[in-house]
Amino acid sequence: MQGRDKLWLPLNGRIILARSVDVFQNSPLVDTIVIVTSAERVEDTKMLSQHEAWSKVASVVAGGTRRQDSVCIGLDTLAELGCPARWVMIHDAARPLVTHEILAAGLEAAIEHQAAIAAVPVKDTIKHVTDSVIDATPDRSSLWAVQTPQVFAFPLIHHAHHSALAQDNMTDDATLLERLGHPVVIFPGSYINMKITTVEDVIIAEALVRGQA
Repeated sequence: MQGRDKLWLPLNGRIILARSVDVFQNSPLVDTIVIVTSAERVEDTKMLSQHEAWSKVASVVAGGTRRQDSVCIGLDTLAELGCPARWVMIHDAARPLVTHEILAAGLEAAIEHQAAIAAVPVKDTIKHVTDSVIDATPDRSSLWAVQTPQVFAFPLIHHAHHSALAQDNMTDDATLLERLGHPVVIFPGSYINMKITTVEDVIIAEALVRGQA
């Protein structure tokens, strides 16, 4: 992102972070929101929350070194708030085009299976490469691109983040549960529910937002 904080970039006149929080604030499925951000952005985020009058935002806290550390801090914060949480949705704020329909599908899947993550089928052919040489072509029909939200029974994922395995590096919360032997199911995400990582992603997301307006 050329040194810029992507969550604070405007997307059709509204910053990415605000667009992401709006979806959860406006969902009748969500009671409480904890925003985990960088230490440098805590005060900015608190001011933004007050300005937006996000009534469901109960806390804004600084994250940790790794993504999983930040998730653990968010879960601990929920527990400390005394919220009677049965289910928790963990979402990357860099996915501002998430929809209420995705949240509903995730909660329904989690209620049935305890652990569920948004995903979409891979459309491109995937190559496994070693030293710039292709050594395998996985069967695309069994490959899914993982998104967020990832939805879990709160006690299950909270306990997992305090297990010994949580010391290992995990790319997402589902991986931690998989390593602990707990099954995780997928539910339909959306190709529009993209993660903004590059400057080009911002341009694409801008076009999508304008198309939805």
